[in-house]
Amino acid sequence: MSLLTAVLAGASLAAGVLVPTDAQASVSIAVAYDALVKDADSVGVVTPQESKSIWEEGRIITYTRVKVDQGVAGELGTGGEGWIRTMGGVVGKIGQLVDGEPVLTTGKPALLFMRKFKQGGTWEVSARAQGQYPVVQDDSNPTSPKLRKVIRSNAIGVLFPPKPAAAQPAQPGPVGVTPQGLGPTAPKTAEAAKVILASEFLHDRPLDDVTRDIASNWKRLHPAAAATDTKK
Repeated sequence: MSLLTAVLAGASLAAGVLVPTDAQASVSIAVAYDALVKDADSVGVVTPQESKSIWEEGRIITYTRVKVDQGVAGELGTGGEGWIRTMGGVVGKIGQLVDGEPVLTTGKPALLFMRKFKQGGTWEVSARAQGQYPVVQDDSNPTSPKLRKVIRSNAIGVLFPPKPAAAQPAQPGPVGVTPQGLGPTAPKTAEAAKVILASEFLHDRPLDDVTRDIASNWKRLHPAAAATDTKK
């Protein structure tokens, strides 16, 4: 059990709320930036407005209504609203804490990568807490007091690096002119492309820079959806 889980469990018991003790510290494989953008049906800066928790198939599920402050990519545009489904919550005197799930706090804006859930009109966060980036005010630069940036969610937990792609065998180069005459040029060695991790690429960057980059990459990775948006 993680320290955070233990502390919350102790506090909840003291307040008369029972919290299952089988939650373990979150350990996940770090998601690549391109994979996160590709998995998301919509990306936006949202602010949670309200939440409610209910029982579903033996688990507590929380639904949070969010307002889209800034649509970045996909279906949910600026000014829109949606319901985000996350695991865990409190119903009556029973609480469940699920490590690695995003934590949506009323009034606290965050950049969310969202994908459609199986039920209509409901969304879930892509890659769980790895798809949530709280938006904070950056007061470190006195010349830009209104600059906002995104940071990693505290709920991410421990991340393991993804497995490196298997190296491909060297391929012979094309036929061309060499010092020895006509023949194959130097072979091309296939090197594994460096994986850009979302948690490293997005963390502590200005919000405006991040949203521009995401919008551009989302169109590249969702060509069909991007083409549909262009025709509207």
